[in-house]
Amino acid sequence: MKIAIYSGDIPSTTFIEHLIKGVAETHDVLLFGTRKEAIFYDNRRIKVYGVSKHRILRLIQVKWRVFLLLLRYPSRFKRALKEVNKLDSYYNKYNAFCKVVPVLLYLPDVFHVQWAKDLEKWLFLKTAFGVKLIVSLRGAHINYSPIAEPQLADSYRNNFPEVDGFHAVSAAIAREAQQYGAPKDSIEVIHSLVPKVTFEQFATYKKREGNVVRLVSVGRFHWKKGYRYALDAVKMLKDKGLSVSYTIISSNSITEDILFQMHQLDLKNEVTVLNGLPQQQLFETMKTFDCLLLPSLEEGIANVVLEAMALGIPVVSTNCGGMAEVVVPNETGWLVPVRDPETLAEAIQTVCQTPEADLQRIVLNAHGFVKTHFNAEAGIKQFLGLYESLFE
Repeated sequence: MKIAIYSGDIPSTTFIEHLIKGVAETHDVLLFGTRKEAIFYDNRRIKVYGVSKHRILRLIQVKWRVFLLLLRYPSRFKRALKEVNKLDSYYNKYNAFCKVVPVLLYLPDVFHVQWAKDLEKWLFLKTAFGVKLIVSLRGAHINYSPIAEPQLADSYRNNFPEVDGFHAVSAAIAREAQQYGAPKDSIEVIHSLVPKVTFEQFATYKKREGNVVRLVSVGRFHWKKGYRYALDAVKMLKDKGLSVSYTIISSNSITEDILFQMHQLDLKNEVTVLNGLPQQQLFETMKTFDCLLLPSLEEGIANVVLEAMALGIPVVSTNCGGMAEVVVPNETGWLVPVRDPETLAEAIQTVCQTPEADLQRIVLNAHGFVKTHFNAEAGIKQFLGLYESLFE
């Protein structure tokens, strides 16, 4: 089969890159979208048909592909014009044309849309050309985007019944999608992919000397990450006389509200912000902390929690999205309500007071759980089964 894995950006997220490489072991994988940076795959089954982010190169690419499309498939070219002309401005039409033309030139058997918001503009591949459509269901696109954007909710209700199959990152996300018309029997819950190399870096947990509690969170600054509640919890611990060091590793700049809160709570000495790190460096940095903190209001299943469990780091997480499917209280970690800094602070104290042997048991349970249910090899087999089932 020719399977297009579409996220819009090349390269994509770590999860999607793992998926691309795994599927390419048995099928051709076609990548469409904008090439954000140079990337080379050592598997010839992976074929990149992206467009350049540079204007002149993009124009040259589009002209060449339009020529080929007119030469080989003139009816497809007409369809491309029809789809693009639905848009309102020349700028939007040009950008859409850049994306649509290569897809119609190298038409896949399966088009896997990684972000549900993109579904509407690709539905014509099914209706006009019989391409099988798969849509991934992830946290933000299902949990709060259709609430914040009523027109998106209407789009989901209209279009979800037309989709051939869905991939949900958690059972909670699958249930949420059914409210917008995704048929239950069409949804396959496939958890995030944690590669074997991550599990190989597991180390037995040992309490560190000293009285400073070292906490870490990993994730961009965004309201849904709940950092304001983590800062409140750190303040409570500080007021109780506990020495706390809290580090946030983020790919974007600190937001004004979080910076103001840090100063207002007098946490300048307790809180450190680090820029995003390369994955291996991130893992090595995470292992220097006593506990990973996930104070989020919304998640599918947070990859960073799975990675922490694979590495052997205790986890305190809010009970948001599908996190309860991973974090089992006193078995694989600590689970607290969302928007509850008091309980969050209590959970951190509990981790500090838990004997080393009990922490080792919990960390080992978490490692085993993730290794059983979230390993990349098993996940890739599920994806392949989902793709192949479309043609049975």
